[in-house]
Amino acid sequence: MRHGNPNQLSLFHYEVVPVRGTSYFIILSPIERIKEVVRAAKEALGNQISLSVNNLKSIAHISLLKFTAPDDDERIRKQVKSVLSSCPGFDIVLGGSFIFKHGDQSKSLVLKINNPAPIHQLHMHLLAAFFPRSSKKITPHITIARAIANEDFDKIDLSAFNYQDSFPCQEITVLKKGPGDRRYKICFKLSFCK
Repeated sequence: MRHGNPNQLSLFHYEVVPVRGTSYFIILSPIERIKEVVRAAKEALGNQISLSVNNLKSIAHISLLKFTAPDDDERIRKQVKSVLSSCPGFDIVLGGSFIFKHGDQSKSLVLKINNPAPIHQLHMHLLAAFFPRSSKKITPHITIARAIANEDFDKIDLSAFNYQDSFPCQEITVLKKGPGDRRYKICFKLSFCK
């Protein structure tokens, strides 16, 4: 901690990173079988091209909402629970691979979700609970690898990633990352209404 006259200029450069709150990340987490398939797909892709550590280590999920807020797990829990009180569980159907283009520089390889409507509805309910004025839309998917340079992407045999399956979605997971934390940790999980 620095002491002294706050009006006096320092001879040393201090980098001050402002604390803006806790980052919350609301996701749908697939069952273990799907997580293992995605993990194996990442390894197979890593054998075809060079992948970043983040791509290799990230765990399969479907992103719903990410935001920064004051650290208040109980308030977040109540808001998510309120949303889920009127949302029944549903099945998620995976329909092979899909490519997201990021301009002329890179692409992401993802698993397509054939029935995105229930996920869109859930996302809209969460937006209404946390950000009533927002109308941000999502394209539900499960990422295999993100932001692969186009020259590397052209080397990929996409037929190896045409995975089709389905799984029940019965709970929502809220992850949390505090200021200074490097990774998200599970904050809590809540089940959909029956």
